[in-house]
Amino acid sequence: MTITSEALSAPGRKTIGGSFSGRHNGLNLIRLVLATLVLVDHAFGLGGWSLGSLNLTNVGSISVYGFFGISGFLIAGSAVRNRPGRYLWQRFLRIFPGLWVCLAVTGFLFGIVAYVHTPLAHCGLSCYFSAPNGPFSYVYRNALLPNAHLYQFTIAGTPRKVPEPGIWDGSLWTLFYEFLCYLILVAFARAGFLRRRVVTLAATVVLWGAIFVITLHRSFDSAFSLFKHAEAMNLMKFAAIFLVGAVIYLYREVVPDSGWIALACGIGYLASLYLPNGGSPHFPHNPVYFFTASDLFTPLVAYPLLWLGIHLPPVLQKIGARNDYSYGVYIYAYPATQILAVFGVQRWGIAPFVILSVILTAPLAVGSWWLVEKRALSLKRVEAAGLSGALRHSPRGPHAATSEDTVLTPGSVHLPPEVAD
Repeated sequence: MTITSEALSAPGRKTIGGSFSGRHNGLNLIRLVLATLVLVDHAFGLGGWSLGSLNLTNVGSISVYGFFGISGFLIAGSAVRNRPGRYLWQRFLRIFPGLWVCLAVTGFLFGIVAYVHTPLAHCGLSCYFSAPNGPFSYVYRNALLPNAHLYQFTIAGTPRKVPEPGIWDGSLWTLFYEFLCYLILVAFARAGFLRRRVVTLAATVVLWGAIFVITLHRSFDSAFSLFKHAEAMNLMKFAAIFLVGAVIYLYREVVPDSGWIALACGIGYLASLYLPNGGSPHFPHNPVYFFTASDLFTPLVAYPLLWLGIHLPPVLQKIGARNDYSYGVYIYAYPATQILAVFGVQRWGIAPFVILSVILTAPLAVGSWWLVEKRALSLKRVEAAGLSGALRHSPRGPHAATSEDTVLTPGSVHLPPEVAD
């Protein structure tokens, strides 16, 4: 039995599923704004300044949390509608082609420019290419998503003589956790958890509860830190936000569309930033390195951003509606800003530095979309034979309903194919 949106929605009661339109929403604009906020936050650090923080949580981190919440909502739709092989193929196309070109541009353009500008003594450009950590190494070591075990930050010692030396793209590390979240959803789909959505809800609650236990238990908080089990800490933090977005999608026809709920979630999260961080008074725990009280409430960021994306004025919803530049901004902003620091642009002041970072990043992001990402996504209808063949058959089909927990009609919400299919 399949329940329609009309059957689930009480008369006069607005729901997220009833209000959301895949063709008319502002989520791409919101993601572009979030990517730009990450750019600005990084520009301050790369220029030698500090944008400040709310109890050690900066605007860049909050923006990344927002990315994961929106992504969970959109990608859950893809996981529900597609066979696992096709789903993985589409997720691959969305992440890897753009990343690979970005790595090549960084290694064989930005890195060369930086090396020529600040060369090693008595060593020409040949040393740049022959260095053990040279551009070829940079591309292949980061090609399968940078992570704690395989991540090259520098290229032949560049960038040098900058406020943040030796790091070319400090934004890429979150892509590893984004893709792990994609894999969690495909595992849930294979296990039938997306059809029995109550199981996904329960898993999300259990994960959120585990974060509470770790945060409130001092020895656990020390064990799950950036210094011990960093991958587990980051995955738990990001997956909790991602899964909340996914749960909102799965229950979209019963989740209220309420500005008051959005406001309450937003205020609740902002208030949580002022809770004690733990640690000692002189050395409080930084949320980047440890679970802190504010991490208990990061999943709250998903609903307000989704609600805002639904209710932005139509004129704003058109911005980025068909062309999503947010990924290009996210992956290119850091190296573009670093190359400005190599030439000492930060000495002109923070305003020119940030503005020029945006100006330099913008054409790179636009070029990434039109020349790489959009072309790659045009292949989303092409199924990789081996991958799809191995994963093609899932029991009872992706939209099969169960008596335990019925799913919604797949056509009740249409998501943009370039971001969700």
